[in-house]
Amino acid sequence: MNEQDRAIINQGGWFNSRSNELQLALLSSAKIIELNAADALFHRGEANSGLYAVLAGVMRVSGVNGEGKEAVLSFIDPAIWFGEVALFDGGLRTHDVYAQTQVRLLHIPHRALIQLLALNPIYWHDFGILLSQKMRLLFSSLEDHALLTAQQKVCKRLAMMAVAVPLSSNKATIMLSQQQLADMTYLTRQTINQILQILSEKKLISLHYQRIEILNKKELALLAH
Repeated sequence: MNEQDRAIINQGGWFNSRSNELQLALLSSAKIIELNAADALFHRGEANSGLYAVLAGVMRVSGVNGEGKEAVLSFIDPAIWFGEVALFDGGLRTHDVYAQTQVRLLHIPHRALIQLLALNPIYWHDFGILLSQKMRLLFSSLEDHALLTAQQKVCKRLAMMAVAVPLSSNKATIMLSQQQLADMTYLTRQTINQILQILSEKKLISLHYQRIEILNKKELALLAH
């Protein structure tokens, strides 16, 4: 791992809040994985392969029904860890995870995690914190679905996805199609297009093919509330 990779990992709230001992233990077992856009990292029903963190690019978490329709649940940005659910229950992967763009990942193999936890059971608490953070986001998402207007849902989702860009910048570029945004917010493609056109007219975003450029993260976040 180079210095740039370490700097990105340190931006993540969960990793940065862990003890130096746990950080070093994780990084000592880490491997680097690179994927091209549309490559699959793992599929629903596959065995647990370990824990991952995004170093560069964006990952897409989704599920597909029997008719082949994909429902996008979320996108995973740099400095975010994922894959911890199967660590706790020993079960299979719950969703499909693909590279939305060209991606560089940090991978902690499952065997290394189990060995680490066997020697240091106290670290289960640290991984429990990671899992609980995801649960809080899930509860917040369920509440948003029930209470927010369509425009608020779109603004909040875009604002959340733009957070990965350094705070010194008020802009962000998100690799995302309108259909994927519709799937994530449980809105129709037509509604998404109407809302994005309004935000574009307000100079908050700029629309491109398979890409949305956030021009004012602060104002977008305000509209979400």
